[in-house]
Amino acid sequence: MVVFHALSLFGPLTTVNDAAAIAGTMSRSTALLLLHAVAAVGGTGYCNDRDISCASWARQGECTGDNGEHVKNVCPHSCGTCKIVCGDLDDSCASWAKDGECASSPAYMHRNCPTSCGFCSPKCADLHHDCSSWAADGQCEENPGFMSLNCAVSCGICASTCKDKEDDCPGWAREGECSSNPGHVLKTCPVSCGLGECPNTCADTNKTACIAWSMGDECLHNPGFMFKECPETCGVCSTVCQNKHPNRECEEWSLNGECEANPDMMRRGCPASCGICHQLERHFRYFNGKKDKDEL
Repeated sequence: MVVFHALSLFGPLTTVNDAAAIAGTMSRSTALLLLHAVAAVGGTGYCNDRDISCASWARQGECTGDNGEHVKNVCPHSCGTCKIVCGDLDDSCASWAKDGECASSPAYMHRNCPTSCGFCSPKCADLHHDCSSWAADGQCEENPGFMSLNCAVSCGICASTCKDKEDDCPGWAREGECSSNPGHVLKTCPVSCGLGECPNTCADTNKTACIAWSMGDECLHNPGFMFKECPETCGVCSTVCQNKHPNRECEEWSLNGECEANPDMMRRGCPASCGICHQLERHFRYFNGKKDKDEL
């Protein structure tokens, strides 16, 4: 019953029947793996700029200039809207966002509800080894409340992408650290360093070759090449929850009731605007005992 207790901590986010059903299929070793998976994800996310020029624009005062509203939307980190490590600071953020507050009250919402407004991307993971088979069996559509939180990757809500992981990334990139210290900086700052196809995609160019190269420790010995060609295999990519369509489009669709009218598409395409990313963030944060905003 250890697993039942752990899953039932989430109260309304999962049902007792769901938790009991999952618990009945788990061995003790699998339960421990689940606990480690949740701990590794943690319940916080990353706030990243969407253009490699953001740091330069911010230094030039563009965040407060005539084009400030647009620049802040494209450059939330450089413009100080959110720090690299981020998260919603109020349990009501998701409902406020669905009511259109990200657009009508941006000064407050972007700073206090960056996840629900699409600026912060929470880390996530599948929490059971059967997630892929459940997803193939149609459970993402038949049991979305449970599957969206516990099998978010298999259900297409979360995906692998490039994310800077340190506030200093733009400065390090400007100082040439991407090339002088690639082992650390390229892996930690793939967006600021302009690694490969970042920030649009983060995928190995040849999965078979990447695995073979990694077994020879090439990720360690040849990071400049490997992180560009094999970011997934070398651990550069981050699996996160974020809108896959532009935030403005997702916000408009959510405000028009599409999260309820077209739930399957919206869960995958606009999870932040539909409150799924906020729920995932709370799901992992509660498990790790991070209940207060001061712990972000």
